[in-house]
Amino acid sequence: MSTLNNMIIVEWRKAIRSRIPYWTSVFAAFLPMAIAMMVLIARNPEISQKLGILSAKADLIAFSATNWTAYMALTGEIIAAAGFFMFVVILSWIFGREFADGTLKDMLAVPVERTTILMAKVIVFGGWSFAMSLITLTVSLLLGSLIQLPDGSTAVIVQGILGVAVTTLLTVLVVIPFALLASAGRGYLLPMSMAVLTLILANVAAALGRGDLFPWSIPGLYSQGKELVGPAGFWIVVVTGLLGWYVTDLWWKKSDQSR
Repeated sequence: MSTLNNMIIVEWRKAIRSRIPYWTSVFAAFLPMAIAMMVLIARNPEISQKLGILSAKADLIAFSATNWTAYMALTGEIIAAAGFFMFVVILSWIFGREFADGTLKDMLAVPVERTTILMAKVIVFGGWSFAMSLITLTVSLLLGSLIQLPDGSTAVIVQGILGVAVTTLLTVLVVIPFALLASAGRGYLLPMSMAVLTLILANVAAALGRGDLFPWSIPGLYSQGKELVGPAGFWIVVVTGLLGWYVTDLWWKKSDQSR
């Protein structure tokens, strides 16, 4: 356990010394700010009339966030969509930087099992992702109060927070398989490219009514309503995360890291 703790500390130090946490934090805070701005625009006709197409988009978002319940659901959707891409960026950096910087062989030279190194990276990824989700949620709550959304009872807000937390967990789990892409692709390009394709496929699966069976559609469906995801959907997400971990761990153990 002490070895794992040491590796976690090493991974955190790598992250802290880079600029990636700063930029992901800015992105995480910007997302709810953009939504709140759209709501404000739509609720002020004198501003809306001057903004044309932007006004139409704002009206659509405002229609979806007429009260705290809808607003918190929209925050969950942000995590499931834009947050998904942000989590892939985080995971790609954690795994891909070793190849991009040429430090992989040095890291593997230390007397630590590869599974322990991998576990430390995944733990840091999970903590980092939840921290970004917390930033998005906190800014969203503050802005929701500032724009004075109706029906903001404690029960509604707590339920919304729990919904965002579950959505974050589901999203983190379905992102874990991208660690294999960052490892096998030896960098950032492959996982980032596949993230774009995955989001497209997730939207197609949801449009065809099969989103509850496609792992990467499930977090978005859950954020829109718990009833849209059955027990099978949760198991699919869990299996996807575990399978992603297992295959990545197998690759790290068996692959010849000669570069």
